[in-house]
Amino acid sequence: MGRLRFVALLAVVLATVDRSVVWVGLSLLVFVFVGALACVPSRLLAFGCGLQAGGTLGNLIWALSHHNVVSNSFVLQGGEGGIAFTLADVFVLVGIAVIVVGSMRMTIRHRHVLPRSTVGVRLFRRLALAIKR
Repeated sequence: MGRLRFVALLAVVLATVDRSVVWVGLSLLVFVFVGALACVPSRLLAFGCGLQAGGTLGNLIWALSHHNVVSNSFVLQGGEGGIAFTLADVFVLVGIAVIVVGSMRMTIRHRHVLPRSTVGVRLFRRLALAIKR
């Protein structure tokens, strides 16, 4: 439960820094998924989940309170176009990167408990043998 409290606290803190818009249903789905992922025993994953949840919550709050009107705090102009984003979007993207790194770290650290042969691996091997014949 300590990790869930950490994720919730980080989400609320980051959501108060910036608010923007995302599809409400997807935001709720992402928020629930990240909450479940935070239960994995890893501080790095919990931190990434907190970043992700904070950005998602910020976007969700903005969407619900501003009738899905997009607010772009930052705009980077290019040659013929630009990129518009908010601080919540940055939290989401950095959170995704940290979740990926944390997941890879957990997989490598606990590779000894992973199955040696999965259904996908067995199917691939059978296909490879069939192709060789």
